Amino acid sequence: MLVRIQGKETVFFNKFTFHFYYGWIIAVVVFLAEFTTSGMGGSTISLFFEPMRQSMGWSLTALVGAVSAQNIAGMITTPFIGILLDRYGARPIMFFGAIFAGVGLILLATVNHIWQFWVIYAVVAALGMNELGRLSSSVVISKWFIKRRGRAMAFAMAGNGAGAMVMSPIIAFCILDIGWRLTWALLGVITLVLMIPPVLIFMKRQPEDVGLNPDGESLVNINDSDTSKVNIRASDIEVQWSVKEALKSKVMWILIFSISLMNLPVVPLVLLQVPFFINEGMSEQMASMIFSLSWIAFTISRFIWGFVTERIPVRICLSGMAFFRSLGVMLLVVVPYPYNIFPFLLLSGLLGGAMTILMPILFATYFGRSSAGGIQGSIRPLLGISQLLAPIIVSWYFDKTGSFNITFFAFGVLGLVGAAIALLAKPPIHNMKSSHRDK
Repeated sequence: MLVRIQGKETVFFNKFTFHFYYGWIIAVVVFLAEFTTSGMGGSTISLFFEPMRQSMGWSLTALVGAVSAQNIAGMITTPFIGILLDRYGARPIMFFGAIFAGVGLILLATVNHIWQFWVIYAVVAALGMNELGRLSSSVVISKWFIKRRGRAMAFAMAGNGAGAMVMSPIIAFCILDIGWRLTWALLGVITLVLMIPPVLIFMKRQPEDVGLNPDGESLVNINDSDTSKVNIRASDIEVQWSVKEALKSKVMWILIFSISLMNLPVVPLVLLQVPFFINEGMSEQMASMIFSLSWIAFTISRFIWGFVTERIPVRICLSGMAFFRSLGVMLLVVVPYPYNIFPFLLLSGLLGGAMTILMPILFATYFGRSSAGGIQGSIRPLLGISQLLAPIIVSWYFDKTGSFNITFFAFGVLGLVGAAIALLAKPPIHNMKSSHRDK
């Protein structure tokens, strides 16, 4: 028998009572969204580079330009998406994101000029994937969880790794069997079918809207100044920053600078991993298999670091993760092929694949839940600068020299610098009086 009591599902079975928190339903929907945004061309776009290059005669720099175009589009749209997430919740944002992503992926099957590929993929990513997952996912989980945010974020963002891991061999097979055009169209149809129903049926804005507290916790008793007991919600203790207050914080700018450097190794780690191994002499099928293995490692890494954040300060976790990831990228070019595969998967994958969860956990922990969308959306354009320039630099250097080595190693070194700077970003202190005057 199932009954609903004040927004919490209570299941009575024999003599046992089991309380289920609706936030985990939200986490499942986010898992599906991350699976879709990653597997349907977000993290797997590099699998299309070689067949599209051979078919259309486009250079690697030209193809990577689509990723740069989506970064530019994302820098423009994410501040507005973040504000809309705080105001209206994730359901309408994710619904329209699924529409844009699905239809856009289908249209990618029709491109005949490089500018068409840039424009359509930019729209797919900026107005589709950012709304369906990515920004929406991290904001939603941040609002539904506080104490269990690490494990919830790890589970939800595991969809990102699962999408790349599951879809990589499928995409590689489909490209060989039906061609890259029909493969893009197939991914678009899957996106529409997989995401629209669960978003419309299950997605909610925040736990308070359905009579719940974050993490599903009940009221707790504390003693006030008169030693009398007062019932409060655990979330009432959380300090809430506005977007304006967060952007004025010195800690915020330390984080923006350090994370921008940490993001540089993402280019060799994800975007150009397949072209790198093919250039080393690996077959396309084997390169896609290594790509899938790396995403298995990323997924495990997120669970490891997700639980660790509940016990160790998140800035230390972020710094440690970035250190391992950058070191793995450096060893990728220092250690001869094929012996470089294992240290790469171990360090950059298993120990360094958790940026997707650590960054939103850190911002939510430091600046609270109420403006999580606005804060994360506002800083994405700043973080996007390094992500915009890095792929262009690496692909341009490869087209000129036929090698990735120098740029990969340089980005690994800069990632180590970012890891060290992150240790300086101690939790900020909120000026409650100043905040009250501003209001």
